[in-house]
Parts: sequence; C-alpha cells; structure tokens
Amino acid sequence: MSYLRETEPRGTAGALALLDEPIEEPFLVMNGDVLTRLDFAQLLDFHGDHEAAATVCVREHRFEAPFGVVETEGHRLVSIREKPTFRWFANAGIYVLGPDALKQVPDTGHYDMPTLLAALSDRGDTVGAFPIHEYWIDIGRPPDFELARSDYEAVFAAAAT
Repeated sequence: MSYLRETEPRGTAGALALLDEPIEEPFLVMNGDVLTRLDFAQLLDFHGDHEAAATVCVREHRFEAPFGVVETEGHRLVSIREKPTFRWFANAGIYVLGPDALKQVPDTGHYDMPTLLAALSDRGDTVGAFPIHEYWIDIGRPPDFELARSDYEAVFAAAAT
C-alpha cells in the first residue's frame, strides 16, 4: 500500500497524477471514509470481464416520500402519486481504474472522480457500474460513524473469528 501527500488539495482523482511509478494493471481507488465488506476480488473480476476503462461501485438507496407527490403543468394537476418510493444508485466511493484512465488526469489543479469518469465515458470508453450488496457505509458524518461503530462487532469482528 502506498500513500501520496498532496501539497494542495487536488480533488478525489487529482492526486493520481502524483503516482511516480507506471501502472500496468487495473488498480483500486477508495475514499478514506468508507467502511465495507465488499468482495474486492469479485469487483476486479467484473472490471476485467467488462473490459472497462473504469468501474464505479454503486449502492442502491431508497427514500419513501412521507406525502403524496403532485406533478403539475402550470396550474393544472397532471398526477398524484401517494407516498412513492424513490430509488437510485449512489456513488459508493470505490473505483477500479485501468492504466489508460490515468492519462485523463491533469498534472495540476483540482480534478474529481466524477469528472474523470465522465471524460472516459465521453471519449467512448466503457465505464462499468458495480452494485454493492454487501455491508457499506460512508462514515464521514458523525451519526453514520456511530452507526458503523455499533455495527462493527457483528459485521467485522465476528467474521474474523
């Protein structure tokens, strides 16, 4: 494992330009505030099987609206959906990048991972989306950190024995 130190904030992908050794194989990039039981070997296999330039891990999120959702056109009612559930995939902050993806990262300045993924997609490269079904939590907010602390014994410590 290697660590890079930025002299200025470079964004979630910008520091990759600081890598001093050539990368010849797909590699993992992960946000530091993620706790997961993800099967990384399965992720790497998925990336290779799909011949992707990059793969982003995604996590399904759901939100049940506490009220009916009303659609209008001007002053006219179009529809009412009573307490619908909205579903979407959120970026889970875990990526696999192929060596060529690094060529898109500028040598200087701020550069985020969504910008890199969009640049790869815009040039026609395959950017895969790998759904995470295992335990995953972003511990960057105090309530989520406390939840992870309470989950740890059941999710991680018990599995180690």
